[in-house]
Amino acid sequence: MGIAYDHKTERATTASATTVVVQRAGLIALTASGAAWVIVLARVLRHRIFISHDTMISYAHVWYVSDRLWHGHGVPFAMPILGHGKALAFPYGFVPWMTAALLRPVLGDWVVTLWLVLGAVGVVAATLWAFPELRHPWLATAVLLNPALIAGVLIGQLPFLWAAALLLAAIGCWRRNQRVGAIVLAALAQVTHPAVILPIVGALVAGWMVFEPDRRALLRAYALSVLPAIPAALIVLHSPVFVETSAATKFVNFWSTVGPRVLIVAIPLALVVAHDRLRTWAGPAVAATLIASTIAMGPGMGMPWAWRSLNRWPKDEFSGFLASRAFVPGATYRLLLTLHGKLGEYQMLQHGGRLDSEFFPESMGIQSWPNLPTYSGLLVQRHVDFVMAFRDYDHAWHTNEHALLDQLTHARAAGCAKGLVATTRLAHNTHYDLYAVDRSCASRPVP
Repeated sequence: MGIAYDHKTERATTASATTVVVQRAGLIALTASGAAWVIVLARVLRHRIFISHDTMISYAHVWYVSDRLWHGHGVPFAMPILGHGKALAFPYGFVPWMTAALLRPVLGDWVVTLWLVLGAVGVVAATLWAFPELRHPWLATAVLLNPALIAGVLIGQLPFLWAAALLLAAIGCWRRNQRVGAIVLAALAQVTHPAVILPIVGALVAGWMVFEPDRRALLRAYALSVLPAIPAALIVLHSPVFVETSAATKFVNFWSTVGPRVLIVAIPLALVVAHDRLRTWAGPAVAATLIASTIAMGPGMGMPWAWRSLNRWPKDEFSGFLASRAFVPGATYRLLLTLHGKLGEYQMLQHGGRLDSEFFPESMGIQSWPNLPTYSGLLVQRHVDFVMAFRDYDHAWHTNEHALLDQLTHARAAGCAKGLVATTRLAHNTHYDLYAVDRSCASRPVP
């Protein structure tokens, strides 16, 4: 008598074996991604100054706040050495910048590098604490592969990483019914980066209203968390980078900034919602999708240049000028500079110079100008005393600003008669041209 073949048992055994294989692969993927992060963060920590797209603003503001604070001037509100005298010491980033400024006398510039790494670690820890459902090999791997986390570290988005970590911790407190902690952490997150976190928190609260049994409590908590962020938001609205940009630029910058960064919260939330429905092979598919997304988004976010920051070290190509007699401390400079990120701008501030712009790209006025009067008006408005036009800037951006400076130099008398600024070329070498700007003509009435 034969024994009947049980197809159901075979399928169950095969499925079980497949599940075990996938789970083991998940452990390998988690170990590999964790090891990769350890290597990357260790390489970041090697840098006293980590030079990437968004890092220098943190080094400069922490240096300034620390200098004012430890020399007995208290916590500064304004930062007149930036933005032609109109910049603020805390356009955002209060929590990380202030705490880093307190320790800067001990750790120097490296405190900012350390704070960047701590922000990344904080995001991962807060995510896994807020969402215990993600403590599964493949889902935890997805947390480590979040494109917003990778970009935040390599691009150097220190205030955003700290704000995101605080927000995720607030979510964890709310899910554990720790209402006071949730309110305090959400408030700190929104104060730290109001331009990005305020809209994200608003969207989170609106979406959670559908599921929250005590909606009034949620709305009260939300209102209390927003209240301290209102002054921070008003500061952003009155900062030069916001006031002096067009509505179209504000709109584009808002979506291009908030869009990619919302993934820091959106991806964990999506995984939590779907984790019970995910099939065996969903984990590897999610990980592969996140890797592909990071690669696809990379060029648009400047990730190739940011990745090379791991091996980029400060150079002294600009310090020679700052040590020379040609440099005038206290004067306002417009730097058309691309060497090593914005390191030159930071070095100039430390040597006593002033900058016509802030460290935000939209504040730097990287553009071609329609005519000489418009460009002359910019130099007058920003009280520019000197312009340094570097060859690398011309090659990188292909603007007409260097040519306009030469036109103003070659037509000093005619330009003065037309109410334009007069420029004089003081230096010319293989790296840059240095122009002195005489604004007195532009203040005269045009005949």
